[in-house]
Amino acid sequence: MSYLSKNQRYTLLKLNNDFKNLESVKENIFSRTYVEPLSVKSIPEDTSDEKNFFSKWTNITEIENINFDETEIALSYVKATALCEYSTRRVFDEATGELLPKEERLNTSNIDVIFVNEEDDLYIIIFSIGFYDLRRVTRLIGEKYIEPLTSKHQTKSDLFHWLFYRQIKENLNLSDDITLDNINGFTGTVINEENLFEGTSIQTTELIITKAFITNGYPITSIKIDLQMSLASVSFYLNEISNGKELKIVVQKNSTVPTIMNAEDIEYQLPIYVFFYLIPEIISLYKKEEVEFLSKERTSFLSEIGVEVIKTIMAKNSIEIDDIS
Repeated sequence: MSYLSKNQRYTLLKLNNDFKNLESVKENIFSRTYVEPLSVKSIPEDTSDEKNFFSKWTNITEIENINFDETEIALSYVKATALCEYSTRRVFDEATGELLPKEERLNTSNIDVIFVNEEDDLYIIIFSIGFYDLRRVTRLIGEKYIEPLTSKHQTKSDLFHWLFYRQIKENLNLSDDITLDNINGFTGTVINEENLFEGTSIQTTELIITKAFITNGYPITSIKIDLQMSLASVSFYLNEISNGKELKIVVQKNSTVPTIMNAEDIEYQLPIYVFFYLIPEIISLYKKEEVEFLSKERTSFLSEIGVEVIKTIMAKNSIEIDDIS
């Protein structure tokens, strides 16, 4: 068994059907270079290397296969690194006002990327959730080749509310294989997106402030869940999907999966396991209960915890029923 040595951030994207398999990715994407000109006025005439920033692919591996016992996962993938040049904030010499040599105004980032083939679909896992990292990688891939994720990766607030419902009601066995061990953090919005709320605690679902947030029906934008499986133990932040195209997770240190390849490859195995088994399976389980949950169970659940919140506040502040009548 291998353990993740540090928290790791991942973003899932989907390629459109311009690409049929990983061989076409190797042929048509890994050969690409993205050129970004220096975006300042009055650039002196100079060589292209001085005026432009370049992004390209390095460390390209051979295509490999992966599968996890006791699941139906059987995928192939290829790893690569996006080597991206970009400008520093300071591009002119403060004393002379002249453009600095490129090496003095150059930053570089190395962003690991996995391209995954699942049946007839191709996906991209980027080892970052940062806006600029994602923009640099998608530009190198070609933004026009990114399409919305399918329904099996469409996470939303109602799914997170359902997970809270299962946790608070202690109905923790989501399936024969997946157990919801704990919810120990979440983020949400109150009234509008400018009013953000965040809670982090190993007792998140027991806190009155959490129950008050849920009973008011406020949107939940991410949730931190601990899951136990026969094969693995994974703790991760699961975000609401962004623009239908980006699904972001943060897998926590000490999450485990059985070692299939080298022990150091757990950083590549875990996102494949989470993105292509856990998340689709959880969404599928929710879909089976969605109608019943939204039409019946959710209303009684919110009423139940709402009453608990009111009683707790009244008791803590010595409020009598006559005081609010």
